[in-house]
Amino acid sequence: MLQTRRRLLQAATLWPALHALHAAGREFWESNDPAAWSSEEKAILLGQSPWAREGIVRFEAGKKGATGSYEGVARPGGDVPGARPGNSPGSVPTVPIGERPPPAPSTDTGQSVRFPVLARWESARPIRLAGGPELPEGTARYYVIRLRGMPLLPPPKGGNPESAPNPNQGMLDAIKQNCRIERKGKIAISCDHLLTGSGESATELLLFFARGKDPITVGEKVVTLECRFIPFHLSVKFPLKDMMYKGALAL
Repeated sequence: MLQTRRRLLQAATLWPALHALHAAGREFWESNDPAAWSSEEKAILLGQSPWAREGIVRFEAGKKGATGSYEGVARPGGDVPGARPGNSPGSVPTVPIGERPPPAPSTDTGQSVRFPVLARWESARPIRLAGGPELPEGTARYYVIRLRGMPLLPPPKGGNPESAPNPNQGMLDAIKQNCRIERKGKIAISCDHLLTGSGESATELLLFFARGKDPITVGEKVVTLECRFIPFHLSVKFPLKDMMYKGALAL
């Protein structure tokens, strides 16, 4: 009886501490109102959060393939975000970036060449609330993923950039054709179209994936962004249970 009483007293003493620890363990985007998020917290959401994960574009030596500021690839019609049907060929529709350009890619001394890339779900509500750059109109029916730090060539210097051929066109076509969101037990979602950055943001891409009639659910546990554009490969996993906001999956 005495031992039982002691255990009850210990539990009563520990409960407030455990409750405080549990509250402290909640992510700030769940416990705090967006209006109260600090600049540092917003930067965490935009750069290192369940919606913003770093991946590595790896150079696969020995493979041959395509050669190689938001421009439409396989330019869509006016109902697609970022499209400007009235533009002349070669024009560059842009989407605001509002962020510092990523650091220069790192390379190894051996055969491996690696480019750190940030993959971020721009269409996710927490990213929008944290001040993510503006998206084109009509994106509600898409999952939109931004890739920062892609191994793309800078725009040519001098002359008229709108009339110059895009040195990355072959690689951009390959990215559009070979990027998908893989889902366990379900058909992967292919990239519908993409937009590219300009100027200092030339290594950024926006990838658009149609939500369709079978949207991603938290029960799928994990989705993987797979981009294979020879000789490069990018794979980034996103655990869906971590991408919840206010009780709902936020993508």
